[in-house]
Amino acid sequence: MRITGAALSGFFRKMRPNMLINGIDIEVRRKRIKNLHIYVKPPEGAVLVTVPFRTSDAAVRRFVSEREAWIEKSRQKVKREAFEREQRRQSIYLPDGTSIMDDGSLKTEDISEILKERIVKRLPLWEEQTGLKAKSIQIRSMKTRWGSCTVKTGAIRINLLLAYYPEECLDYILLHELLHIRIADHGPRFKAELDRYMPDWKERRKMLRS
Repeated sequence: MRITGAALSGFFRKMRPNMLINGIDIEVRRKRIKNLHIYVKPPEGAVLVTVPFRTSDAAVRRFVSEREAWIEKSRQKVKREAFEREQRRQSIYLPDGTSIMDDGSLKTEDISEILKERIVKRLPLWEEQTGLKAKSIQIRSMKTRWGSCTVKTGAIRINLLLAYYPEECLDYILLHELLHIRIADHGPRFKAELDRYMPDWKERRKMLRS
């Protein structure tokens, strides 16, 4: 029996892109893949299930139901981390180590100036330890990076959002970018240098990812 393209199209249309399974709203995406996968997305814990094209709704329901406990645990974790991240970003850290609440009255320029003062205080300490010198420092709003370095010029750029993170995080980024003046990539030599100057750099990196 030959199945026409029209028949296949109608078959896939009957399969719902969204399903309510055990009280959980599930987004279902059919793709050219071999296996079924579940993703719990921040900040609200939305659930996405990707499945092969010919997977039936019944198979999707069974797959999700078998993993309901894991889904609920993951949703709670994602929501908790989003809440903690939001709470953290309401506190701006000052050069003296204390913090103030960001009630919305501070302008971007004010926050940038506070962070700049912290950098001016901390950067020389790492320059002295490493023997490296930043030619210039700029503070920018960046979506995907905490910092960047132009190796040829020694120009370093720092993400404005670091104003909302304590000294441990700022020091890690400052050291990270300084080391790029010496080592361009993130290979074993670069990581060895991080270990040398900051043995707990992995824990500090986790703070920025949480």
